[in-house]
Amino acid sequence: MRLLRALALTSLALTFVPAAHAGENTRSVECAVVTMTTSDAVTLTGDHCRSGKPGSPAVVLLHMIPPHHDRTNYPEEFRRKLADKGLEVLSIDRRGAGDSGGVAKEAYTGPNGVKDVQAALDWLAAHTDADMSRFGCVGASNGTTSCLDHTVAAAKDDAVIGASALVFLTGGTYTEAQNALAGSAAASLPILFTFNAKEAAWSSKQESVERTGAWQWTSYTPGGHGTRAFASNPEAMDDVANFLAASLRTSK
Repeated sequence: MRLLRALALTSLALTFVPAAHAGENTRSVECAVVTMTTSDAVTLTGDHCRSGKPGSPAVVLLHMIPPHHDRTNYPEEFRRKLADKGLEVLSIDRRGAGDSGGVAKEAYTGPNGVKDVQAALDWLAAHTDADMSRFGCVGASNGTTSCLDHTVAAAKDDAVIGASALVFLTGGTYTEAQNALAGSAAASLPILFTFNAKEAAWSSKQESVERTGAWQWTSYTPGGHGTRAFASNPEAMDDVANFLAASLRTSK
């Protein structure tokens, strides 16, 4: 059914109309289902939401562990909030999840998760006028693994642009499956760590290695794991959107 849904929507633009506050102008946010191909020939599917502003920074959203999760982890309301902040948004089904091809385990073990992120960035560069020198990577649960891995890989390749800011929605030891955060290229970036009080250990531990003054920690009690925090703590959507807008130097 999800494949049929994707095929039906690929050629259609979805329009989200934000609720208006008194006296506030509103605009529609156009979103559409798109596809992209990785360097190892895996076809990925994503939801693209336009910022409506030329030269906007971009944001790539990576969901929780495939194949049990997919891009629908990120609610429409959250993607709309990012676009309202002037951010070009692409939420992808990681390999092995949802409407994407590939092997699920390769999304977070080994080098291929990096290829998923790069395919999303290449699509944005080819199909939008976003400023790709300013992009944020948001990872939920082990989606954080690929955000970190891509940042590390980009630092080793002059032809690849790395993220300007990272958001880890319930990071954990899995985040560092391939690369340690401390001492990596990612360590110099603004990072937002969100988590619930019961899963605070890994995120809180990072306070001992932070050296930039640009890292932030937000705990939700009660709170859900990864993107589940958006349901249990709706304010998390604004927390992430505001962090990215400030870190990527943009505003509504």
